[in-house]
Amino acid sequence: MAWFPLATGRGAGGPVARGLLLALTLAACATTPPTGEEAPGSYPRRSCETFLFARPESPVQRVSVLGSWDGWMLPGTPLEPHPYRPGWWVLGIQLPPGEYGYLLQEDGVSLLDPRNPLTTFRGSDEVSLLQVEDCREASVEIEESRRAVPGAIRLLGRYTAAAQGGPLKEVTARIKDRVLRVERLDGATGIFEVAGEGFARGRHTVEIVAGDGAGHEARARPGVWVEPAAARWEEGLLYQVVVDRYRGNGGVVLKPPPTPGSRAGGTLDGLRAEIERGTFEQMGVTAFWLSPAYRNPDGAFPGRDGQMYEGYHGYWPLNSWGVDPRIGGEEALRAVIDAAHRRGMKVLLDVVPNHVFIDNPLFQARKGQGWFHEVNACVCGFPGCDWGTNLQTCWFTPYLPDVRWQNQEAARFQVENIRWWVETFGVDGVRVDAVPMMPRAATRQIARALRQGAPKDDPLFVLGEVFTGPGPDGIAQIRYFLGPHTLDSAFDFPLMWALRDAVATDRSGFDTVEKILAATDEALEGSGAVRAPMLGNHDVTRFLSVAAGDDGNDPWAAQPPRPSNPNVFARHRLGLALVLTLPGMPVLYYGDELGLPGASDPDCRRVMPAYEGLPAEEAASLDLTRRLGSLRRCSAALRRGTRTPLLVSRDGYSFRRDADGETAVVLVAKGEGPISFTLPAGSFRDALDPTHPEVTGSLVVEPFTARVLLSASNGCF
Repeated sequence: MAWFPLATGRGAGGPVARGLLLALTLAACATTPPTGEEAPGSYPRRSCETFLFARPESPVQRVSVLGSWDGWMLPGTPLEPHPYRPGWWVLGIQLPPGEYGYLLQEDGVSLLDPRNPLTTFRGSDEVSLLQVEDCREASVEIEESRRAVPGAIRLLGRYTAAAQGGPLKEVTARIKDRVLRVERLDGATGIFEVAGEGFARGRHTVEIVAGDGAGHEARARPGVWVEPAAARWEEGLLYQVVVDRYRGNGGVVLKPPPTPGSRAGGTLDGLRAEIERGTFEQMGVTAFWLSPAYRNPDGAFPGRDGQMYEGYHGYWPLNSWGVDPRIGGEEALRAVIDAAHRRGMKVLLDVVPNHVFIDNPLFQARKGQGWFHEVNACVCGFPGCDWGTNLQTCWFTPYLPDVRWQNQEAARFQVENIRWWVETFGVDGVRVDAVPMMPRAATRQIARALRQGAPKDDPLFVLGEVFTGPGPDGIAQIRYFLGPHTLDSAFDFPLMWALRDAVATDRSGFDTVEKILAATDEALEGSGAVRAPMLGNHDVTRFLSVAAGDDGNDPWAAQPPRPSNPNVFARHRLGLALVLTLPGMPVLYYGDELGLPGASDPDCRRVMPAYEGLPAEEAASLDLTRRLGSLRRCSAALRRGTRTPLLVSRDGYSFRRDADGETAVVLVAKGEGPISFTLPAGSFRDALDPTHPEVTGSLVVEPFTARVLLSASNGCF
């Protein structure tokens, strides 16, 4: 059944409204059902009726809806056959503004609305979520953000009048004290366009007020980019920072903490200093993922391993609002975001909607009220509380109460809290922690809230942590959470495990890597999702230590010496080369650019060493990262090209990427001896070592070596 909940009742006529019914097959728009030719002079405005449309896939006698608005009264409110659309059913109902649960029924069989991505819960049962806006208020949507000219801002918006309001008559738009021109204003359609020039590089918040000149107004505050380092997320390079472990104030290199679970003293100002030094521009970084900024508790608490940990990582929200002063507070966060934005780099904040610290005022105020999983609560992975059965209800630790997303008030609080962080600090999106530990309703509600008010062609980015094991099961778990109504991207754990087996340990070959890539391509087709390849992150052992064979060391024992075997670093560089040349948005965990070692958490979170004075092998890894990062920013083929495998074997792997008439060829080899690769037609040069002569036909590659070839005429050398 195709089913469309129309939450805001927009559109009482005019050329925009006349075309909306067709659009209903694509998205849940809001309009009254068309009645034929609308009256001259009509314009888009809200109706105070919410219209529900349905189109059963097979003939039925009765279509009805059960809703929380009348206490789920049986047999439900019937829909009527649509008078102008054969096969469609329609119901108009007046509801006060708010959120409602509902189920549709076909001949008495209750169903979730398959076309409405939003859901909530009736007890433990999932039901569709209907969000009804206030018809007495006008609204503004930003349809398009155009960036054709450097330094210019141009927005196309749409105004929908209040139910009793008049057509659009006036628009003002400003960025701080600068007023934008109104270049288009059409009362009949509600369309307007504003523009301005001469803006500095970075993200600018546009304050828009649109109204009918008679007291009805609507406001919007979209963030608009000028000259981003990457035009699209999938063309960029994301750098992950655990703030406490990266740098101290002014960029000071940190000393190791007293224990692996203690604070090291890293700050947001330390990251700002490295940004301003140009460290990340050298690596081609286009965006940052910052560890959570919430205030965390003082003192140390027992971890799952019995060791004592401080909340240096940010994942124990003691307060849901405000930045921890130990990493610099709110002004330091604004300063690091501003420093990144001025260089075209975007910022994702890590948000933690799954749980809070037990002393968080939210838990203290709402415990015992159904906002948290408290009845029969258990700690994940402990005896009698296996992860599989209790994943969405168990507590990480006895001091981290698990939010009960089945309670819509709790869900609404968490969503609004995330929106507060995004709007208050002007970031470009979020990384959502522990996605599988919440119902999918959580990420869908978060994504919907963040996309409202943002330009439709440049929405805020929602990246999720869907931690999985290797293989097809991991791909399926990730795919479940991806799509146009939920996560834009999730970390590619199945590829990470495959790269570790093929490159770091030789447990498998490149043929396994290609199988994972092909299976992921098939699974994600049509989802619009951005792939996020990586070597590792803060929850797994470091790739370098896997290659060295010391990843199983006790993270609380004395650290083994940093690896010195050249083959270990060669394997690490091979992994880097693949992650940075495969399609998607590579995620570079701090320290991976130079080969920082580390066993399991917390050893994988060592302090970041200085970039200067590195041993030769680490310096070579950093140099490779910089070369590949710069190549990605220069080469359209490496940023967004399609991928075609050329040679796939256990020890040899090559693929080409093509975009805008440009070709890049990536060759990687391992094993005991050199491997000969056949090249596509044309003349190529090695972009990693331009001193090599041009090659045609074939190329021999030594073991544990990567070559990235571009057409000899390419301007990226």
